[in-house]
Amino acid sequence: MGSARYNEIADDLLRRIDGGEWEPGETLPPMERLAEHYGVGRNVVVRAMGKLAQGGRVVSVPRRGTVVRPTHRRVVMRTGTVRRNTRHVRDGQQVAGGYSFPAAMGNELWVHHITPEVGKAPISDPRLAHMLNVPVDSMVMRRLRVTGPEGEPAFQISTSWIHPRISQEVPEVEDPFGTGPGAWIDAIEARGHGPLEWLERRRVRMPGPDETKLLLIPADLPVWEIVRISYSAKDENAVDVTQVIIPGDRMEEVSRLRRDESAQWPHTTISPDGPPVAPRDK
Repeated sequence: MGSARYNEIADDLLRRIDGGEWEPGETLPPMERLAEHYGVGRNVVVRAMGKLAQGGRVVSVPRRGTVVRPTHRRVVMRTGTVRRNTRHVRDGQQVAGGYSFPAAMGNELWVHHITPEVGKAPISDPRLAHMLNVPVDSMVMRRLRVTGPEGEPAFQISTSWIHPRISQEVPEVEDPFGTGPGAWIDAIEARGHGPLEWLERRRVRMPGPDETKLLLIPADLPVWEIVRISYSAKDENAVDVTQVIIPGDRMEEVSRLRRDESAQWPHTTISPDGPPVAPRDK
């Protein structure tokens, strides 16, 4: 009976969600109130919510509650090509500014899900501090953005840490908007550091509490962590380190494989280990 009841409650909550009682991004009533509404114990409602979470329809967000997840969540095929960003609009005209890095290849204007934050903050992650070549916990200019296509949940959290020598030399990096996302990169290149070169390090890990809240994802969904290091053409030192966090179900990596010299075709009789020890069969 208990199993049947929690399934009935899950089905009814799903019907109410699909009927528009709660829109994507809205928080469902507290568990206690739902338990009272359905005349069951709280544990039965928890099991019903668990079923909806497994189906990807709701997510538990720390310090907020159970939130309805949108059903439309596109997946991006990520390559290794960087393009000029032409998605900005200024005075009603489309303008270029900065670059479109591989996770955002469409020619659409992404929206901010929180107000962009720009200001000095301690860089406490030893890994990122090492890449930027600054001491751990030193005060560094930080740019935080949470963005994605309009009408969808946030696609990514992007945090740029800008080297102190650059923030002193290029005051435009403190402008939260400029001509659009990435335009501060133009200002850095214009000061003699262009063309910048980029190196990326990618890994999969579990999200932190703040990341699950900003991206509206469950705590057990892995995320992609992409760390992009920009290098100056003037002195070849790191200009900034940008950490991008993307839900694991929203991105696929696509790579064109290249042949090493040892794998060129047609094959030679000599391998990297030298000639074969035994004669070939005839």
